Amino acid sequence: MIESELNGAIPRGIGIAPYLRIKQEGMTENESRIVEWFLTPGNLSHVSGIKEVAQSLGMSEAMIVKVSKILGFSGFRQLRSAIVEYFDHADHDITAELSPDDSPADLVNKVFNLTVRTIVEGQAIVDAEVIQQAARCFFTARQRELYGVGGSNSICTDVQHKFLKIGIRCSAYHDAHLMMMSASLLQPGDAALVVSHSGRTTDLKRVVAIAKDNGAKIICITHSSNSPIARLADFTICSPAPETPLLGRNASARILQLTLLDAFFVSVARQDIDLANKNLEKTSAITQYLKRDYK
Repeated sequence: MIESELNGAIPRGIGIAPYLRIKQEGMTENESRIVEWFLTPGNLSHVSGIKEVAQSLGMSEAMIVKVSKILGFSGFRQLRSAIVEYFDHADHDITAELSPDDSPADLVNKVFNLTVRTIVEGQAIVDAEVIQQAARCFFTARQRELYGVGGSNSICTDVQHKFLKIGIRCSAYHDAHLMMMSASLLQPGDAALVVSHSGRTTDLKRVVAIAKDNGAKIICITHSSNSPIARLADFTICSPAPETPLLGRNASARILQLTLLDAFFVSVARQDIDLANKNLEKTSAITQYLKRDYK
């Protein structure tokens, strides 16, 4: 599987938070709780000792060291240094709770700050080479299908519209049973683009397994390359969005997924930019004609 994890390297600065979110998948409840504690502003400083951290979490020092190593660090001190560096450059306003004293401008600014931070963090860990290879696979596929449930389904519909405008035909389905029927008809040489924040939705996992068994290539956009659906994929594009008191994780994930899909769309169009532009002229002309017809 080709995946976006920076070839195993640990990022620094703004990239550390999304990196840790990717690593959280597959951890035990206690291990994941330690990561969440580390990512909470104000919990950790450059003078925090492992004994103090263990007491705050109600866990053993050995558990803190274990999690540090699972995350790829040599130990607690190296992890502490990376997280403190992240918060030194982070905009803490994005994690602020809503307040009764917030003005309309405060509310708008908090939402915009969250969006900017989500995209910047996602950009810090995105693997452009994975997107390029996945785009080539999608462009050359005989049949292309788009799979997503819940909020991810509307994202699939959005990208289907974009692809149609440049002459890349693909299908999106609003029912899991229809997705399974579609997946059962896929063959080698076909491709499925799957959007799932959790990467573990039961029906969607079954759809992907069917498509995979039939020889189709799987391109997955999900929060972690360690998620169950991602483990079935040939190409994984990670969207590890932050949990926030403002909009929750699903809303910020949608922002990042849409941005990553735009990058994927442009990469697919670039496979034959002349053809994409030619088809865009045709579909835009129809759109303009329809607008005049409805006036």
